[in-house]
Order: sequence, then structure tokens, then C-alpha cells
Amino acid sequence: MMPVEDMPLPPPPEGRSSLFQALFEFPVSACELRGIGSPQSLLPAERDSIAGAVPARIAEFAAGRHCAHQALQAFGVAADVPLLRGPRREPLWPAGLVGSITHTAGYCAAVVAPASACAGLGIDAEHCGQVGTELWPLLFDASELALLRAQDPLNNGHLATVLFAVKEAFFKSHFRLSGAMPEFTDIALRPTAPWAEQGTVELIRVGDARVAAWARHASLRYALHGPLVLASATLPHDRP
Repeated sequence: MMPVEDMPLPPPPEGRSSLFQALFEFPVSACELRGIGSPQSLLPAERDSIAGAVPARIAEFAAGRHCAHQALQAFGVAADVPLLRGPRREPLWPAGLVGSITHTAGYCAAVVAPASACAGLGIDAEHCGQVGTELWPLLFDASELALLRAQDPLNNGHLATVLFAVKEAFFKSHFRLSGAMPEFTDIALRPTAPWAEQGTVELIRVGDARVAAWARHASLRYALHGPLVLASATLPHDRP
């Protein structure tokens, strides 16, 4: 039987596509859900893993698992195979696959790819403008703050959301490899071109040595879709 990481990726079936597919340089299986998840859709082991959480968190978790199971089906992973959590609540993807889940109010998505395509990937979705100026000192270093303050007031809220979302996606992409959870201010980002509604971002500083080796060749992308900022991070296998 062909290893799952070597299986060709078919076009996503209807209902299993996502805005995130355009943010990757290689084919991915993706699914998105607009609305809330149904706790009844969780598998027993998944339900046990979130026992005791508040109803809103359980619904959010269910939405993520729904999207993940849909995306996994492209690789022949049966719908009754639970997607469990690691010690820091990270999804434990089946062998030979890498993936990521994101959720924000009213929107959830999951992306899965063969482990042969990349060493790690991460995604994040945020509502435009939700990163208020009172949060900036907690999330951004001096260079990022200067960049934000130089923007037109109509754009700096969007750019702040982009920088935050890209950092979240990047953290998810390397956690399985580095085991590190750095502070937001430990890394600094800069758009590779003047502000636009879609583009790429580069890492200009990484203050955590556990992350730096993986960060050097990371591919970081973003796009605005209506009220949403979507971000992706991909780490190549050829770590320096």
C-alpha cells in the first residue's frame, strides 16, 4: 500500500475547499466552515478530550474537528479516526501528514498536506481590525510598532491584524518541530512589499534560538477576504 505521504492529492470534493488553498505553494486539502460547530459531531475520544470545557469552547473545538476530518478524507483517513490533542492542546495529525486548524468568530478552517511537502505548516484567521492599539506593545517589537504608526490610520488596523495572524500561523508551523512557544515580541515581521490586501511577509528577527533554525526559510503569506485576514506559514525540509 502506498504510504500516505506519497499519495497524490486529488482535487478537493465539493464542500471541502477553502480560501486557504491559494496561500500555499503546493496542493493542500482544506475545508472551511462558516457558523458554529455541532458537539454531536465529535467522536467519543474527541469529546472526552474536551470534557469540562464551556459550551462555546466545545462548539469551537467541534468546528475545528469537522473541518479537519473533511480535509483528512482526501488522504484516505476514515471519518471515525479521532484527531486527538497533545499536552499543549495541539492536534496530533496521523503519521505522514501535517496540518493546522484555525477558528475565529463565525469561521473555522483546517488545512492538511503530506509531510513530504513541508516540514510544518500553520494557518490563522482573524477579523480585520480586532487587534486594537492597546494590544500593540504586547504583540509587536519596536520595528513593527514604527511600521504600524507610519501607516495611514485606515490601514494600520488591518496591517496589525495581518502581523498578528502571520505570527500565529508561524507559531503553529514550528511548534511540532521546536516545542517552543516564544513571546509575540520575540519575532519581528515586515511585509515584503508596500501594503496591499494580499502578499508575503518576511521574518526580520527571531529572538528564540529554538525557533531561529526553522524560521530562516519560512514562507509567510496573507490575504484579506472581506472581514477576514487569512495567514499561512510553511517550513521547508531543508532546515539550515
